Amino acid sequence: MEQRSNVLQLKYNEYKQIMEDLQSKIIELGNDKDEHNVVLSTLVGTDLERKCYRMIGGALVETDVGSTIPVLETKEKHLTGTISTMKADLVKTAEEFEKWKKDNKIQVVRQ
Repeated sequence: MEQRSNVLQLKYNEYKQIMEDLQSKIIELGNDKDEHNVVLSTLVGTDLERKCYRMIGGALVETDVGSTIPVLETKEKHLTGTISTMKADLVKTAEEFEKWKKDNKIQVVRQ
């Protein structure tokens, strides 16, 4: 009986950790997306030939606004897609967790 209890506790902790990791990654990517939006809104009204700098792999690279805007737009779209995928994964995991708790008659005791 104690071994079953330990297995259930480990599975419970695993579900909780997965959901916490997904939530923190969604928040992190959301912040990155917001930063991209701020930079894009700043660059949109700027002369396309103007110099600007981008961080690429830890190195600051000089480019121009015209070549930077499409890159930022693409990255922002990818971030949006990744965030929506991760949110769907989070919902799916939460549903699996609730089903698992119901199937195993798990009751959370708060102290």
